[in-house]
Amino acid sequence: MRSLDQARTLCESYLPGLIDGLTELPFDRREAPGGATLPVFRSAGGPGLVIPKDYGGLGASPLDAVRVNRVIGSLAPSLAVATTMHHFSVATLFTFAESIKNSGMEWALLEAITSRNLLVSSGFAEGRPAQGILAPTMTATPVQGGYRINGSKKPCSLSHSMDLLTASVAVPATDGGQQTAFLLMPATLRGITRHPFWGSSVLAGAESDEVRLTDVFIEEELVIPTENGPDGMLDDLQTVGFIWFELLITAAYLGMASTLVERALTAGRGEASDRAALATRLETATQLIEGAARALMAGETDSDALARVLMGRYGAQDALTDAAHRAVELLGGMSFIGSPDVAYLIAACQCVAFHPPSRGSVAASLVDYAAGSGPFIMSDTRPTAPTATATPPTTQARSAPVPDEPVRAEPAPDESTPVGPAATETGPAAEAARPAPEAENPVGAPTPVVSPARDTVPAPRQTARRTVVSYDPLPVVPRPAGRTSTATAGDAADWDQAMSLFDGAEGVRLTPADCDLRYWFANVPQRTLRGNIVGYGPELVTPDFLREPGPLREALVQEVAFRALAEERAARAIGYLVACAPDSATVEFYATQLLDETRHAMIFRNHLCNLGVDPSDVDAVIARETATDRATILDPLEELGIPIVRDRRDFLGGVVLLTILIEGFLAPSFELSERKWRPIDPRMADMEKGAGIDEVRHLAVGTSIIRDHIQQHPDERDRLVEIIREGMRLWERLPVGDQLTRWESWFQEGIAAHHDLIGDYEAWDGRRLIDTTAQERIQKALEVTSTVHSTRLTDMGLGRALIF
Repeated sequence: MRSLDQARTLCESYLPGLIDGLTELPFDRREAPGGATLPVFRSAGGPGLVIPKDYGGLGASPLDAVRVNRVIGSLAPSLAVATTMHHFSVATLFTFAESIKNSGMEWALLEAITSRNLLVSSGFAEGRPAQGILAPTMTATPVQGGYRINGSKKPCSLSHSMDLLTASVAVPATDGGQQTAFLLMPATLRGITRHPFWGSSVLAGAESDEVRLTDVFIEEELVIPTENGPDGMLDDLQTVGFIWFELLITAAYLGMASTLVERALTAGRGEASDRAALATRLETATQLIEGAARALMAGETDSDALARVLMGRYGAQDALTDAAHRAVELLGGMSFIGSPDVAYLIAACQCVAFHPPSRGSVAASLVDYAAGSGPFIMSDTRPTAPTATATPPTTQARSAPVPDEPVRAEPAPDESTPVGPAATETGPAAEAARPAPEAENPVGAPTPVVSPARDTVPAPRQTARRTVVSYDPLPVVPRPAGRTSTATAGDAADWDQAMSLFDGAEGVRLTPADCDLRYWFANVPQRTLRGNIVGYGPELVTPDFLREPGPLREALVQEVAFRALAEERAARAIGYLVACAPDSATVEFYATQLLDETRHAMIFRNHLCNLGVDPSDVDAVIARETATDRATILDPLEELGIPIVRDRRDFLGGVVLLTILIEGFLAPSFELSERKWRPIDPRMADMEKGAGIDEVRHLAVGTSIIRDHIQQHPDERDRLVEIIREGMRLWERLPVGDQLTRWESWFQEGIAAHHDLIGDYEAWDGRRLIDTTAQERIQKALEVTSTVHSTRLTDMGLGRALIF
């Protein structure tokens, strides 16, 4: 089909390899949950399609973007719908950057999206019964340094694959009222959870499940106020956002209908007049939507332009659904019966009617516009007469652009409801964390600000507490996102009471004063180590089969050798931090961390002897087993970090790199090591657990040092953010994934012979170790790493480094 062929040629010029990559996937796999098409989209450079070239993007015009999305819709309907949400959000961002020039932040974000192929999902408000289309349905409670966000978006396309989430949110205004703001956040923040929602097989590949935000902390600088125009009209930013959305979403469905029409024309069934009428009907839809795209290119972005775009969208909607039905009729019953694609595509085409705004919601305003009796107004509350007074800005609910799916605001959970670490995606904890049913909100009324919710701490395991010498442990301070804790600093060092990173320990706050030398001597030797300086109790043994050649031994020896070397190098680097620490509190803390890391190196070296390595051969084994990882991972990290603390004596820069880049990235994978080795080598598991308790303390104190420094010296933020970005760029180049794949593949091969030993042991809640795969374990470690990383950076006040 001529117009579709032309669009395919254009698509290949922008996104080379996309068409072939999608075509190679079976159609049912393209449309199934699991995101099979998204790696193809990323590898072709799809995330940067509509971003202007000035920001590092591909610079597709509205017309070209419409044509490319039509092609994607013809091949992978779910991908077209899902990525429409990405393009719509991105188009809003670069429009914001162009029109308002807000501090350069948008420029950095757009550059990051293109350079890192990030996917952006849309959590903006959308119309539903008893709620206006523009009312923001996520709420924000001010806290120190930012806001705590609560709410839910269901369905939310790209819910599982998104890197960033954008949304509209109600925030308190300076005059005591409310205003709407545009927010963006990393999708890995603690408190963002995904829950099953989309029950249909049609467009299931769009990942349109529920995204729930429970006490998610976001920095103030990532919440950007928006304004409405006169008489409740949208401002320029919102209007352009709406126009982009209507163009792209209609083009996605035009592509689905195009596939059916192309098949009918190719089959040659029916009379020529029938096929001509069919082609004419589809081209009517094509010309309507492409004409609207040309108008946007010509600079038509006001409220009148939006009215014309909506009229074009509804006309195209009628034409493309009619063409799809006619095509199926021409193809005949045998085609429908013999090809599940036909039934799927005709069903998918109907979904175009479900995207906002519904015809009824804007009908009266479109009539006024068409008749010339009034301006087109798409607002929560429409004046009853042209002279009616608009709702004052301080009370009117205003919003950012509208995407594809409804959103709701969730009332605050009951104070006894666990949130934070308990708010997992599935299982009893998720049910316990489920917010209460929503309350109806009158049309046009401002969304109420949700009251702060308080977390409860999971009950500690009931174990006999040993008597230890201690001195007034200080309480662990909750992070700004609202988590509370009755734990003490001493409990954070206790073998039985300390939280793990998998369970949410990245939210624990400790300061250097909390963890000075007195603290360390009073707590770590007895409460963490329990008197076991080698990291495990004398009753534990290393199984004989781990001393025999085989994949399990190979995996364990490499892990232990790498840990020994990495911990020793960390200790050497921390020596420079001690040397340039600015005060006695930080000198004492980093002296204890140096001792911790040196002890970790010692216990892992010792474990090589447990595995049958002669003590005289330990150095040679470490050198041999870590040769590749030393050269490709540890050496580059040292080349970045050592000059900062040794040559420049930049204490804060060194703390940032150590806390975020080294421990923040590596600690979760070490905790995975504890969990997977527990039923096989309890000595290794205990060593990893004890080291993990230390690492949580190191992370918490490092975070507080940076957070307090930035609060006192905000001019330092940009410099430290750039250090983090440089470190993240390096980390993305390091072959850590290859290392983990090597270890986990050997482990997977080795556990096959030990099903009886492992039994029903769960690696994490609800998942038996024996049922996990190498990739699943790696993915779990990466998920926890992302949560730790994003939570710590946000707590420091450096969250912008995550998204730029």
